[in-house]
Amino acid sequence: MSGWHWPEGRFWPALAASAVAVTLIGAAAPAAARTCVVPGGSGNDPAAVSLMDLTAKASRSGGYAGTVSVEVHGQGGTRSAELRVVHADAGHLVIEAPDPPGPATGSLLVQEGRSRSVVRVGQGSVNRGQTALANDVEPDSNLQQLLGKYRVLLEGGVRVLQRDAKVVRIERIADDRLVERWTIEATTGLLLKRESYDAAGMVERSIAFTEVREPYVPTVEDVHPPTQAGPSSAAPQRWFSGSELSRQAKALGMPESLPAGYRLESGTTFKAGAASVVQLVYSDGLEDVSLFAQPGSMARSGLPASARNVRLSRVDGLRWEGFPRGVAWQDGQSTLTLVGAAPTDELTQMANALPQAPLRRSLRQRMGHLVDWMQHRLP
Repeated sequence: MSGWHWPEGRFWPALAASAVAVTLIGAAAPAAARTCVVPGGSGNDPAAVSLMDLTAKASRSGGYAGTVSVEVHGQGGTRSAELRVVHADAGHLVIEAPDPPGPATGSLLVQEGRSRSVVRVGQGSVNRGQTALANDVEPDSNLQQLLGKYRVLLEGGVRVLQRDAKVVRIERIADDRLVERWTIEATTGLLLKRESYDAAGMVERSIAFTEVREPYVPTVEDVHPPTQAGPSSAAPQRWFSGSELSRQAKALGMPESLPAGYRLESGTTFKAGAASVVQLVYSDGLEDVSLFAQPGSMARSGLPASARNVRLSRVDGLRWEGFPRGVAWQDGQSTLTLVGAAPTDELTQMANALPQAPLRRSLRQRMGHLVDWMQHRLP
């Protein structure tokens, strides 16, 4: 018996839209830009840092529109999607993600300031909430966080979509592992392409413009797309406000920071079947990791086929490779699941810094389990 569901279904096609949203919005809090300071001793290339600083500023200003191709190599093979994006400014973004099959289905992510709506076209549902973007966040805080953990190097120039661009290589300082490459338009800082790599150096995720108009002045219809979706019959997904986020994490016994430089960034709650699930998102300035907390016991049948047993600090868990990587384990009457692009060693460190406890079944649950066992085995 289990009320637990691995939330992989929330990653595709929502994964594509949310990944592009993170790529395009960045910190997303409009504020005056500051000069970026390069942490000493990290080996960062000042030219690469300047380009990334320009990209951070571009995510908060300027209008552009285009088509983005997303390709992910991971659980379930290779998946791809083509998204339509309109970016008006730091607080206004629209991403349309068609979901096959059929033209009458799809998703719309609409960002208006701190308000975010996700519309499921064809299903008549609208999820609305406030994002956890604080006004006092430094505009380059994520970049500073990134540069404390990763080394950025300039690899050279390329031509992309008839534009002069430069490629920035991003390595993990601790072991020189190649993590990502960014292709950045040299004059505007527009992020034209972003690739992430697995431990073997193979591309596991690619987000790239295939067509872009910049500069672009969005119309009212662009930033306020018409939809015919009505209120959802199911309980909507709800994002936590900045003040709620800290309280929710504390109530769950979750820290606001995790090993490998990850800090609590946002959170949401939603329904998965009959279960109420809380999702906390941690970031190291480059990658996001989602921590899902939900009632029930962990079931191998709901996990990717590559899931293998792993011994954590206090309990046994299950861990799997392939994007998105993850690890799941029991914390008493709840299951915790970490999912994201973080390397396996970092996911394990984070899991060991989070609550862990074996499942304690009540007498009624144990008797019910015994009855089920007998019914299946007796003639």
